[in-house]
Amino acid sequence: MYLINVASIGIVIIVLYFIIDLLKKRKKNMVRRLIVLSFLVYAINVMQQITGGIHIPPLAENYWSWDSNIQLIPFYFVGDLINHYNNSGYNWFFWNAVKLSFYNALLLLPLGVYLSIFKVHNIKKAVTIIFSVSFGIETLQIILGYLGFTYPRSFNVDDLILNTLGGFLGYLVFEQLKKLYSSIYYKKQKVNA
Repeated sequence: MYLINVASIGIVIIVLYFIIDLLKKRKKNMVRRLIVLSFLVYAINVMQQITGGIHIPPLAENYWSWDSNIQLIPFYFVGDLINHYNNSGYNWFFWNAVKLSFYNALLLLPLGVYLSIFKVHNIKKAVTIIFSVSFGIETLQIILGYLGFTYPRSFNVDDLILNTLGGFLGYLVFEQLKKLYSSIYYKKQKVNA
């Protein structure tokens, strides 16, 4: 059995693509090309994080079940945090639950930044894209786990909420930073004129 590291294979493909693209177009729009390259590296790393690697051939023993792999109650993680705290205070289990919730919010934060960079100016469109990507991630996790290509993962509506919130915050903060930069740049231009 082999565990294929998605990030390693993806990075090799991206580097080959970048070299070929560089040879074809030389220095034409290098900044834009580097931004796209960094987005592709980010996307490949997200794939590695959500899969943990792909098993070839698929796992023979699959412990996947509908009961334990689907969580559809919104904000269940809040109750989970409260239970961890009530049972044993601020122990490792509590802080691990906090950390995992934070990581879920952090996962798609860069996607929000990239959407702002790629000039998605409508906030509803940006949130729809972020939500769709998060939904796709959750669906992919459950399908790959069910088929045995990854260890069983769950479809968790809290992950969907936290991923979308993180992406939305990334988009919002970067949009505000762009406005701030524009106003500073505009004022500097007026002073120099």
